[in-house]
Amino acid sequence: MLKQIKIAQYYPWFIFLFALVIYLSNLGASSIYILDEAKNSTCAAEMFERGDVIVPTFNQELRTDKPPLHYFFMMLSYAIFGVNAFAARFFSAVFGALTILITFLFVRRFHSEKAALWSSFVLLSSIHLTIQFHLAVPDPYLIFFFTASIYAFYAAVKEKRFIDLLLLYASIGLGTLSKGPVAIGLPGLVFLLFLILSKRFKWSEIKQLRPFMGAAIVLLIALPWYILVHLKTNGLWSAGFFLKHNLGRFSSEMEGHGGLFILTLFFVLIGLFPFSAFIIQAIKKAFANRKDDFTLLSLVTGITIVVFFSISRTKLPNYTVPAYPFFAILLGLWLSQLKVNESRLKGSMLGLLIFSLLLVPALYIGIKFDPALAHLNYLAFYFLPIPLGMIAAYYLFSKQQIIQSLQVVGLSTILGALCFIAIVFPKIDQENPVVKSIHLLESKEVRYFQKFNPSFAFYLQREIEFVEADQFANFFNEYPDGVIISTKRKLEGVRLPNDMEVTFSSRDIMERPTTVLLTRKK
Repeated sequence: MLKQIKIAQYYPWFIFLFALVIYLSNLGASSIYILDEAKNSTCAAEMFERGDVIVPTFNQELRTDKPPLHYFFMMLSYAIFGVNAFAARFFSAVFGALTILITFLFVRRFHSEKAALWSSFVLLSSIHLTIQFHLAVPDPYLIFFFTASIYAFYAAVKEKRFIDLLLLYASIGLGTLSKGPVAIGLPGLVFLLFLILSKRFKWSEIKQLRPFMGAAIVLLIALPWYILVHLKTNGLWSAGFFLKHNLGRFSSEMEGHGGLFILTLFFVLIGLFPFSAFIIQAIKKAFANRKDDFTLLSLVTGITIVVFFSISRTKLPNYTVPAYPFFAILLGLWLSQLKVNESRLKGSMLGLLIFSLLLVPALYIGIKFDPALAHLNYLAFYFLPIPLGMIAAYYLFSKQQIIQSLQVVGLSTILGALCFIAIVFPKIDQENPVVKSIHLLESKEVRYFQKFNPSFAFYLQREIEFVEADQFANFFNEYPDGVIISTKRKLEGVRLPNDMEVTFSSRDIMERPTTVLLTRKK
């Protein structure tokens, strides 16, 4: 018994380090190519080069998409590791591991160690979460601070410690620097619903949360930067961020990312695979136990996020990721109370088995439909750990070894995610047009016409100036070895001078455009 207690003392360290190993795995092996990664990483690199912590720019033009917190951490990472893919993603992995850690600590503190272990395991088993924490985007920062704010709120309500109030409002403030007003509005909505449903919505309870002090802390953390960027850009950043990228994204579909309201629920089910197979049972159990405050908080938070973003006209898979820790807690509570001879799992286990058996053939066939990747369809076989694991899990389940079966389920997707990160995606990444053509641009004068892949800006680490079609000839007269980047579609209808040619053309993987390079004929 004493030995078990001593081992349990190291659980937080083990969980954090295990998560960190997963999220740091092969972190810099693939290029900064995905559109959001390229723009975020380049923006931070330009700010780092200028020593500017106020005005975000991409290709030396104002970027209004996001607030600065992830830029700050990228700049710090660039100072330590240099400007490269690993550095751009480093703190995403760190905040991912911290999210797993605080989830374990929170559940252990207010429920049980067993439920805490299961909740952490559910999150670690999520392939989508592993991918999310491998990306140089602001979402890992928002996920951490949003999650921390909900946990600190509950701790403050239950234990009324001043330190929890400080953590609550500091998390909201830093979350606001991560992604803007959603870090205030979404937690606020969760707090309101929880207080109402737990019958605590009265001034005596609200007063103990010290909302005016909290507002002051949030403003003290977040407001100075928002004021400074507003002043330095004459209000352009504020207009672009608040009107276009907040109000605009919520009220209208942007960049083709729309869909039915049920799409957000689908995102969660796919994102929490494989344990989302049991989410109906977990929510049903949670609803039955909704009088328990701990269960109620997780239920309210998860559902609120899904419903909120189902109303939004713009829908993206990363929008609902902040719900994952709370659905993982519901799953962790349910899994921790499973009986050894649980028979109600048969349908879910069978569903997991069938889905996993179809996974590899579906990927093998599906990859063939992409002409740029058709020759890589063999990569589907690197996902074999998932169906093989599910077969083993179902066998264990049939032998009434329920816990071992579920552990194998999670381990199979962890291994599958690592195969994707270590082997599959780096192979796919080598097919992107920037990796294939960046050597053609080294030590040359470069311009762009109409549109270019943002990844070029990150790897060239210099401004790519715009050139009009009627200036092509003048450009090549001045720079005979120069290169113009564009896309096939943007060049349609453009009459190229006789001494110009397309020397490179390749379709952007995971995107619609075809990147082309124009040079003077040799």
